[in-house]
Amino acid sequence: MREFLEHCEKPLHVYLHIPFCKKLCHYCICNIVVTNDRSKIQFFLDHLLKEIDNLKAFYERHGKTPRIEEIHFGGGTPSHLDRAQFSSLRDKLGSLDHSRPREVAMEIDPRTVNEADLLFYASQGVTRISFGIQDFNDRVQKAINREQPPELIEGLLTSEVTSRLSVNFDLLYGLPFQSRKTIRETLETVKKFSPDRITVLKYCHAPELRKHMKLINVSDLPPQEELPLMFLDIAEYLVDEGYVWIGLDHFAKPWDSLSMNPVVRTFNGFKPGPVKDMIGLGPTSTHSIGNCYAQNHYDLNNYYNAVNRGEFPIERGYLLTQEDEIRREAIFSLLCARDLSDGARFLLRNLCKEFDNKDTEPEHMRIAQKTITRRAVA
Repeated sequence: MREFLEHCEKPLHVYLHIPFCKKLCHYCICNIVVTNDRSKIQFFLDHLLKEIDNLKAFYERHGKTPRIEEIHFGGGTPSHLDRAQFSSLRDKLGSLDHSRPREVAMEIDPRTVNEADLLFYASQGVTRISFGIQDFNDRVQKAINREQPPELIEGLLTSEVTSRLSVNFDLLYGLPFQSRKTIRETLETVKKFSPDRITVLKYCHAPELRKHMKLINVSDLPPQEELPLMFLDIAEYLVDEGYVWIGLDHFAKPWDSLSMNPVVRTFNGFKPGPVKDMIGLGPTSTHSIGNCYAQNHYDLNNYYNAVNRGEFPIERGYLLTQEDEIRREAIFSLLCARDLSDGARFLLRNLCKEFDNKDTEPEHMRIAQKTITRRAVA
């Protein structure tokens, strides 16, 4: 709580986790609940609104007002909320901080919305939408249970929508039946939509963590040695098309804010600007305040009970040591700039001195940099 209070008036990024999805995507590693029971979703929303009330009461008890500069609706599928539910959530967030956030981003399952829904989100203050495209190949889409043809996307991204909302596409490589040829074809389709940002991630096949991944046949996955080549193909294609390569896996148009400002890394990816502190709302969401990390309950009943008691629904937390902070600085430097900043190099040299009492030798620096690079890329 001390760390939280010390950072109360610093600019904040607020992440809200909406765990519900309409359908199960076989590749998904997120914390989700598949349901179309509107009463179940409303029951969750009632507790999420109460969690926001509890946070507001905490601020008021300490005479503080949060500076919310960024909001991110993630999941799950935030677009699985109906319009009335989403509107009530936006109103409740507005009660925390009456100023207008610089950015309000929302993850969208294109299969759950129409053009009018997207314009509604814009009227509610949303500035950027993120489509989970993954791949446009029919065979790949069927294998991952995410069928959304280009015609569906075309019907959503009308000129009116793109004039009011910035658009991000998420792409995955390493999915079943993908090849360098099919990925090239997907990129050609992506090019027609010209999204402002593109996030490129590697599929993580972890059936030991997500049982539904057993629905994906391992023999249908591309060879591991092909994956680096797939990523390089994607990166080269997007750079050739005029996108700026940001960090390890983000790409943005030159006029997008992500390309025009220094970037920082959070649990939600890369973002422009100086906002580093993050408050998480909803089950499993993560907090990052100063040198403190915390995560909310995974189990919905535990989450509901904590909220009803007026508590922060935190399941676990960790306070970084000075050594942890040095490593974080170095890792984030590699993630954001693909190189160690001068500050990170200075901190690592000091860390090496703590490991032995003699002057830092160049070999210390090389070992440290190789270790951090390997962990960041793994």
